[in-house]
Amino acid sequence: NMTEYIKNCCRTFMSKKNEPEIQMIKVRPPGKLTAESNVKKNVGVSEDYLLSKLPPDGREVPFIIPTFKPSYIQPRGSQYSGATRTTFAERKAELAGTGQMMYDPDLTLNSSHMISYVLFITCVCCLKSAISLPHSITQQHSITLSGDERDFEPGKVCVHLKYEEAVEQVWITLVKCMDLSVYSDGVEVQKIGVKGVLTMTKPVRFKSTVKEASADTVFMETFVFTLNLEQIRRSALVLRLQAHTPRKRTLGECVLSLRTLGPEATKHCLEFKPYSKTHVCHAELQLALCFQPVNSRMQLQILSAQNLPSSSSPLTQSECFFVKVELLSEARVLLKRKTKVMKSSGGQIQWAEVLHLPITNLDQNLQLAVKLYSRSSVRRKHLLGQVSSDSPEAVEQWRDSMANPEKVVTSWHRLSRL
Repeated sequence: NMTEYIKNCCRTFMSKKNEPEIQMIKVRPPGKLTAESNVKKNVGVSEDYLLSKLPPDGREVPFIIPTFKPSYIQPRGSQYSGATRTTFAERKAELAGTGQMMYDPDLTLNSSHMISYVLFITCVCCLKSAISLPHSITQQHSITLSGDERDFEPGKVCVHLKYEEAVEQVWITLVKCMDLSVYSDGVEVQKIGVKGVLTMTKPVRFKSTVKEASADTVFMETFVFTLNLEQIRRSALVLRLQAHTPRKRTLGECVLSLRTLGPEATKHCLEFKPYSKTHVCHAELQLALCFQPVNSRMQLQILSAQNLPSSSSPLTQSECFFVKVELLSEARVLLKRKTKVMKSSGGQIQWAEVLHLPITNLDQNLQLAVKLYSRSSVRRKHLLGQVSSDSPEAVEQWRDSMANPEKVVTSWHRLSRL
């Protein structure tokens, strides 16, 4: 028993010896800091960061909490000046296209009432402007739900084209823009530029410098690209008129086929069409007509297509194309025909298919609708565009074929959006 008692005493002594000693750390109060605490310590010395930042004389450090005021889109309350609220309402009315909205700074409107009020004023002003204002002013105040102003005529552009066969270079000279329908936005002068695209398999893009807009804006800028002649003849030149103030937007677009590009310089004056945000296909179809009065039929040949759009998705690499033809009389379909589905190679297809349409020279009010479709790998078809029967090429081809029986009249047609 005595032995066990001695062992227990030794264990207790050893356990107390291994325990860490309690260290007493003295912290001086802020009021008793000496000038030594204001001296910068060496890097690596541990000390309280907040205590080191206290002022040496022991004065209190003020903490300032900012006061927050609630703000709203529609200011309310008497703490806001009437002039500020009036300016806000006038600016909102200006953006909504209403310059005659009267606003009372002491009147508080609910948000739903305010929106309906502004919409009502907008509709009334648009209706009054459409009735009484001149045509040019009506264009500025009219609202088109589709997003493109179809009555707006942006203007024209003059370009020179030439191909140097020795060095395989195409020269595109942007001369000037004429008859521009651009206006100054407030005090700031309108600035415009022209953006161009060569619709090849890999599109070639370029853009002009930004100029101050006027009725005739001169650019005189030449763009040179090294491209193969056969490839560039299967493409088109797309020019877009862009405004840069107060925000960047596209005003108009025009398309020029490069099918006849050669070493001789050519001059072209193109008219900008109102730009549409929807995708527009710039493909062309080559059609041939031959009127055969002996057989009382019109022979339509679907020869080829070029400048076809390439697939932008790896899932639709097997996209194919076909042409659908409809013969109509007074909006009634008399006959339907279509070509076989084919894949494009380098943006072009050679069909060379012949379709026979029953027709005589006594038939009146006949219309021929030629539409181009694309079909993806999941057999989903998409209408790309159709040949406009009102285009100069279509009218001239139809008249020539009817006036000269048994004559094959061939022409290229650009697709138009529906």
